[in-house]
Amino acid sequence: MTARAALPDWPARLSEELAAAYLGVSASTLRAGVASGRYPRPLRDGKRILWARRQLDAYVDAQFGLGAPANTWDGL
Repeated sequence: MTARAALPDWPARLSEELAAAYLGVSASTLRAGVASGRYPRPLRDGKRILWARRQLDAYVDAQFGLGAPANTWDGL
């Protein structure tokens, strides 16, 4: 079973294992990507190393060129 299948929803703060699963990469690929500057840097909370789910969403959006939806209201 994958981490995604085990969770009803992704938490706001992700461990290395969950952040890697969320991005669809291995933990070692995530570590290497952080070291090279490709992936967002995590934060420490005590001994825990965590990524914000929103931080990873913003990374993926930028990677695929997805921005905020255009305003479709006429005249605004």
